[in-house]
Amino acid sequence: MKRVISVLIMMLLLETSLLAADKTVTVALPVQADIGQPFLVSIRSGSSLQDVSVSWQGKDSQLTTDNGVFSVLLGTDLKNAKAGKSEIRVSAMVDGEFWEHRDEIKLVAHKYPRENLTVEVEKLTPPKSLSERIKKEAELGRAAIQTNTPGSAPMLPLLRPVPGSYTSVYGKSRYFNGQFKGRHGGVDMRAPVGTPVKAAASGKVVLTGDFWFAGKCVYIDHGAGLISFYCHMSKVSKSKGDDVGRGETIGLSGKSGRVTGPHLHFSLSWRGEFFDPAPLLK
Repeated sequence: MKRVISVLIMMLLLETSLLAADKTVTVALPVQADIGQPFLVSIRSGSSLQDVSVSWQGKDSQLTTDNGVFSVLLGTDLKNAKAGKSEIRVSAMVDGEFWEHRDEIKLVAHKYPRENLTVEVEKLTPPKSLSERIKKEAELGRAAIQTNTPGSAPMLPLLRPVPGSYTSVYGKSRYFNGQFKGRHGGVDMRAPVGTPVKAAASGKVVLTGDFWFAGKCVYIDHGAGLISFYCHMSKVSKSKGDDVGRGETIGLSGKSGRVTGPHLHFSLSWRGEFFDPAPLLK
């Protein structure tokens, strides 16, 4: 009987020591990513993980678990990302002890098309009387896309906000009346005025407005630094602070703001890094 008890105690001690020693954390991330294109990073472990965070492009986000997996959607913005190796850092408390993983992702250039657009002269260069309004709206937008609440990557693929085809893709060099005005930071989707616009994923509305450039618009925080942006709408049916579910109607499409016709502009960003949402809608 004593021998049996001793064996059981030894087995229990062995199992405990193995569990205590097994602090393996698995980090899944790409070796290479195209500039402007999204990618997923996921972290999992057999041990207890707390305070999980990811640092990328000089910014960070706190992650929460979804069925034992911590994940985040990341990307780079064409405006500031450069080809070459870029460091990514993942840290956590593993069974109460600090753990950190540093790695590199090779960023490679991606070719994007050019687009020529013709707009009304007053829409090309806003009058000076509107400068304070436009400045304030830009500040509100920048603050919204820097929203950084703990969370996890949303269910993929994301829900398509409107069913229409793309009329303009991400990354295009945009020339308004022959003048270069920057790169397209999202996708334009065909949508007749009055088409219901639906949330691509669940989240919380962090900003709505009727802006000179974006028209009637909605910003939704999905957690872990991910923000979706919907603009040029004819009606916004949500308010700041509202919780929205995946597929919930947030307004109606339109042609408000600086546009050449009715459509929905849809963008995604992580901590202000706007990347191509199209691959995530497939």
